[in-house]
Formats: sequence, C-alpha cells, structure tokens
Amino acid sequence: MQLFGSTFIGLALTLASVPAAAQSEDAEELQADELSNLGSLFGNILDPADPLTSEQEQRVPIAMQVVTHLLPEGTMARMMNDSMAPLMDTMMSNTMGSPQLALAELTGLDPFAFNDMDEKRLEQAIALLDPGAESRASTMSNLFLDVIGEIVVEIEPAYRAGLARAYAIRFTKTELLDLNAYFQTEIGSKYASESYSIFADPQVMSSMNDMMPAVMGRMPDMIEQMSALFETGPPAKSFFDLSDQEKQRLSELLEVDIDELEASAPQPPEGAVESTYEES
Repeated sequence: MQLFGSTFIGLALTLASVPAAAQSEDAEELQADELSNLGSLFGNILDPADPLTSEQEQRVPIAMQVVTHLLPEGTMARMMNDSMAPLMDTMMSNTMGSPQLALAELTGLDPFAFNDMDEKRLEQAIALLDPGAESRASTMSNLFLDVIGEIVVEIEPAYRAGLARAYAIRFTKTELLDLNAYFQTEIGSKYASESYSIFADPQVMSSMNDMMPAVMGRMPDMIEQMSALFETGPPAKSFFDLSDQEKQRLSELLEVDIDELEASAPQPPEGAVESTYEES
C-alpha cells in the first residue's frame, strides 16, 4: 500500500511540473519525450522478480483465491476516490498554486519580494494578470486524478497477480487453504475486505504528519554524515582532470566525440587546468 501511494503521489507531482500549455509543437514534443523517458526510468527502477519454482507455481491458483478476498476488483479505484485523491489534490495545489511563484513567473520579479504580502492582495494581483488561473488549476487537478484513476484500473489485475505469486511463495498449500477458509467466514470476509484499504484510512494517513518533524530533526546529523562520506575516497573527476588516454576511453564508452565532451563539460575555475598539468 505504501509503495502504491508513493508511486502515484510521485506521478501526480511529476504531472504537476508540466506547464499548463505548451508554447509550441516543439515544446509539446519535448515534454512528451521527457515524460516518456521518465516513464522508462520508473518502469525499470525495480529489478525483475525471480521465477517461481514449479511447486510455487502450482500454489498460485489457490493464492489467487486468497488475494481476491484481500483485493477485490475495484479496490484501488475506491481508495483513490476516498483517500488518495484528497491527499494528492492538496499536494498538487501546493506545488502548482504558490501565489508567490505564480506572480514571479508572471512578473519576472523575485518571489521572495512577495513574502510579506497578504494572501488576498496576492490573489488579486494574479487575477489581474491571469484571470483564468484558478479555473485552469482546478481543471488540471481533475485531469490528473482522472488519468491516475484510469491507470489504477489498468494495473490492478497485474498487481493482484503479483500478490498471488508473493502469497504462493510465502505460504504453503495448507496455509493458503486455511486462509481461504477463514476469509469465507463473516469476520474473515470483513477483515479481508478492509485489510488493504485500511492503510489509506484518514486516521493512518494523518499519522504521516509526524514524519516530517522527525525527518527535519534528523537532518543536521544526516547532513553531517553525508559530508563525511563525500570526504572519504578519491574525489570525482571532471573531463579536464582526465589524461589524454582517459579522455579517449570516455569518448569510446559514451560514443561522443572528444571535442563535444570538452565543449559540454563544466569549465574548471581559472588556473585549475594549468595547476593540474603542473602537478602531473
């Protein structure tokens, strides 16, 4: 459930970063390419699962009966409508709806210049410059949720099949039969139908509010540890730190001409190249 929620919140935030309207056909093609590449990245983020043994494969049909009790058809869509949609709607509003950022984009001014301005004046200024902003944001939010809802319906059968394989691995045939029998009882049926969706209950989701203070409290120590890690081992090299042989090897590996690599590489501070050569 946690992975399910995080994945679609991430998708919502990704969609929220796409401009409301493309300025040209080239921009539309660029956005399509970027989203396609991003989809490929997410699609390959997890290693493929190991194949099941023949004994485990034989348990899959029984496991599927158990999983059908736990994740009946339409469960994910109901979770989206009942719990995830408001959360994602709020997150997208926070991402897209910052009046300071909106005014900065519309005026070219520094967004920090609006920090002391009250909310009403900010909204009035935006209304002058972009009177359709609120309606457009609402339409985009609904569009995102509709698209994600359609995706949820599409992936639910595959998710259910994956759960069945996982149960077939973790439980014996006897255990699966016992679970299936229990889920056919009155209390077992109620437990099964609630066991998945209960993770999206507002009582559970609101407890996540405690996570951010805990993370922020650990942040200084984490930054200190990360800084220490960066100081261990050899430092990263730039293109200009490489020997001629290493540059040639990099060119072959990337299939990019050396001149192109040099032109695109971040320029070192003035005098750094000379110092490197002198030390060598």
